[in-house]
Amino acid sequence: MEDDHDEIHLAMHREADELGKFASHLDISSTRPMTQEEVVRFLDELLYQITKECMEHGADLVGHVKAFLRSESGGMSASLIDINKRSNVTHDFSHGATFQEGDLTLHVIVHGIWDDVVKDCSLAAMARVFDQFEIKYEVLKFHYDTEKSIAHHYK
Repeated sequence: MEDDHDEIHLAMHREADELGKFASHLDISSTRPMTQEEVVRFLDELLYQITKECMEHGADLVGHVKAFLRSESGGMSASLIDINKRSNVTHDFSHGATFQEGDLTLHVIVHGIWDDVVKDCSLAAMARVFDQFEIKYEVLKFHYDTEKSIAHHYK
């Protein structure tokens, strides 16, 4: 009986809050100067891999996956709302500008998985993509709702 109650409670919770969310703020630095085109590829791949990881772990719809990069060279933002269409990237980097270090904010909102799963998927994808592009990172802050994760149901 207790298990049935928990399942109903979880289903009601999901009806009320169907979106899994995660955000992080990072300091990042490349081991070498990166061209504008390389940074665009990095951000696109980062958002794609985070989204793909979430989908492989039960997400069934993308709300949005966004990145905001700030550096001395300018700002760059990327947004992915459809995994099949990749990211839309805009920037104000001047022609010929390179990137080596900056500040990155990520926002991930997907439907169908809990916040803690979105966090785990995001961190796994981040580690792979940062390594692939030889970018070091330090997480300054995580933002996700632990009370809307499944864990609070098992206290």
